Amino acid sequence: MSGAEESALGESTSVGSAVPDLGGATARAVYRDLLRFGPRSRRDLGERLGLSAPTVTRATRELLEAGHLRPLDTVSPARGRPQQPLDVEVEHGPRFVGAKVTADAVHAVVTTVHGEPIEDLVVPLEGTTPEAVADGVAAPVRELLGRHERVAGVGASIGGVVGERRRVDSSWILGWEEPVPLADLLEQRLDLPVAVDNDIAAMVHGLNWGGIGRAHRTFAVLTIGVGVAIATVVEGRLLEGRSHLAGLTGRLPVGTTADGEPLLFWQAARTAAVVERAREHGVLGAGEGIDRLRELVVRDREPGALAEAEELARLLARAASAVVAVVDPEAVVLGGETMDLVRAAGGVFEDTLRAALPAAQRDLVLRELGEDFDQWARGAAVIAIQEYVGGEW
Repeated sequence: MSGAEESALGESTSVGSAVPDLGGATARAVYRDLLRFGPRSRRDLGERLGLSAPTVTRATRELLEAGHLRPLDTVSPARGRPQQPLDVEVEHGPRFVGAKVTADAVHAVVTTVHGEPIEDLVVPLEGTTPEAVADGVAAPVRELLGRHERVAGVGASIGGVVGERRRVDSSWILGWEEPVPLADLLEQRLDLPVAVDNDIAAMVHGLNWGGIGRAHRTFAVLTIGVGVAIATVVEGRLLEGRSHLAGLTGRLPVGTTADGEPLLFWQAARTAAVVERAREHGVLGAGEGIDRLRELVVRDREPGALAEAEELARLLARAASAVVAVVDPEAVVLGGETMDLVRAAGGVFEDTLRAALPAAQRDLVLRELGEDFDQWARGAAVIAIQEYVGGEW
């Protein structure tokens, strides 16, 4: 065993008395690999991680003794010695709580270490000041903590610019223009490690760790609703960019304004813009909003309203085609509160998208997120899991 390996095994970071510590960097690397990529033998772990056999043996022994891993049945390969795969202990393993914050509610969920939901909870948000949001997140989290043991960490996701998974630098949804140390505020209330991230980044981390990321190493996510966002995962890693804003600002051109200026994705596809266009075209009255448009499109199939839905579908397709042109993903995932309007437009989105792609990319896989916020809350839990296991994501 090298000196570096020995030192790594000796490092330790406490996560609270209720959950046994994972140990040093080597043990964390072993645990992280099994968590992300599934069961494997000690020999396979050593080859994948570049560790000596004694180092892997020692790390896995410590993890087994602490209850973090469990042995599976021995496998006898066609050649070579029988191997006993190891896997992460899920049933008796740590739990994590994720909380997705919107302008008027907190969607919370408790999950396994794989990010699988166990119980969820939705509570109204009474205010949008930093203290009110911290209290609003802490309330459902405390309720879940009272019903679930072995919680090792909490993740919170919020629409805004987030720095170092600790502070929210700004959030237009909540009206925050100055940095807010949200992780600190929550840790004071919960006495648990807390990680904070942008909501779509957290959601995409969740997809990458336990959802579509298991089938596709490179994929893009586009969401439309009150805000819009684009995120891409390339070879298993979320692209964040120098300012951690890659795609999150929605500044991709999707057309031209009446003045000849570029029409940006966020300007054209967010809910407020959809409603404004519908009012300008006489589809909606002055006091009517997105719910009324939804009735006209989905229930009544009113021609003018359907035209608005078709335009939204085309705007989304233009944004998606631009992402595909740059990233060449295996799949595109769509989501957001106004996806029902896109679905109501029939095949407009898919036809527009595939027509804009070269033949080699037209077999692109299209997926859609669920309509509720469960996926977003699970993503918030996943960022807590990532902080718990450490390392690169």
